[in-house]
Amino acid sequence: MAEEIGKSSSGVHNVFRLVKVPDQRLTMAIVDRLTLRVRDWGVGISQETGIEKALRKIGRLWFLAKQEEDELVAQGEPPRMSDATRRLLFALSPECSMSHPTRQLPQPHDIVALEDPAAGKTPAHRTGLRPEAPNPWHLIHLCRGCQARRGTGELTEAELRAARFALDRRPGAARHYAAYHDQVLLGAEEAIDMNVLGRVQVIIMADPELAAAPPYALNHGEILVDRAHGLLDWGDHPCEDEH
Repeated sequence: MAEEIGKSSSGVHNVFRLVKVPDQRLTMAIVDRLTLRVRDWGVGISQETGIEKALRKIGRLWFLAKQEEDELVAQGEPPRMSDATRRLLFALSPECSMSHPTRQLPQPHDIVALEDPAAGKTPAHRTGLRPEAPNPWHLIHLCRGCQARRGTGELTEAELRAARFALDRRPGAARHYAAYHDQVLLGAEEAIDMNVLGRVQVIIMADPELAAAPPYALNHGEILVDRAHGLLDWGDHPCEDEH
């Protein structure tokens, strides 16, 4: 088929494989070739009429699908977050948090906001938490395919929240939260809910190695962090590192 329409085999393959609306001309070229293989269009319908009707129908469906995809992208305004929060989410889940590494070609990824469960039952792509202070548990890393599946309701908010919380149980998650914790202390977040920092501390302390680590200094000795006792001491402390 790729040879018949003058396109690459991978391009034709991806039309059937990727979760996105394919190029219009490529789509219609494929449909045109497929219609030539239809031997019977039904009683009283000639091949010429059948092909014409099929092309018109697929053309209309393509425009509807493209319009819906464009609306979902337009509504997908990224939530407000700091670089520290973004780094945490990408560290916890370098790939899409729902599809994970797949054999698909790479797709654009981004961090999107989850709905607030207390906000009501409205369509997922028309709502979303826009916190004054970024909350890592209200954010998830999704590829564009999963964002589209979320918008159509194929992925529910409950499934997304479950996938987000599952990241906290991945090996090494506590170390990523420890790095985020230090960034918060250094002022990387403009505002932070102390409940967020408390949950971060719980995850860190659940790691035996991190919990047993001795106190350490940040910001050239300005802050002494004692994770074992949950204490912070501002002052002038000895610091051998450059952070």
